[in-house]
Amino acid sequence: MPWEITAEELLVRYADGERNFAGIELIQSEGVPLDSSIDLEGAILRDINLRGAYLRQADLCRADLTGADLFGVSLEGAWLKRAIVRDANLYSANLSWCDLTEADLRGTELNHINASRATFCGANIGGFSYAILAHANFRSADVSEINICRFGNLIWETTMPNGTIKSGPFFGEF
Repeated sequence: MPWEITAEELLVRYADGERNFAGIELIQSEGVPLDSSIDLEGAILRDINLRGAYLRQADLCRADLTGADLFGVSLEGAWLKRAIVRDANLYSANLSWCDLTEADLRGTELNHINASRATFCGANIGGFSYAILAHANFRSADVSEINICRFGNLIWETTMPNGTIKSGPFFGEF
């Protein structure tokens, strides 16, 4: 069973200097409807270890996750609009249905991610390989910093930065 923790408890422990929250399952506080998002909007969580954590439907809009270890994290349906996720590790993360509009992902490891139906509109993105990009949206994303055109990505009905749609499905460069 994963280590269950509320957003409030996470923030208190982080403020007290704790950084290792690997394997947690973020849960709602008592009295909050289960179908509402878990509020971490604007949180500063630099250099936090959330390896393998379950953060489904977390509201991390404008959060600062610079240097975070998010290896294998589940962010399915999470909101990271305008979040700062620089120089972080999102290797093998589940970003399906995730909203990363205008997020800063420069220098972040994005290989082997599942970004099915994820939105990266206006985001700053480095490179990735072997990613699932089915129905993902990269409209107006800034992909110029690092070579995003690596290989092995599954591209299917993906909206490219210039607004064109690559139908696929095919494996190839972005």
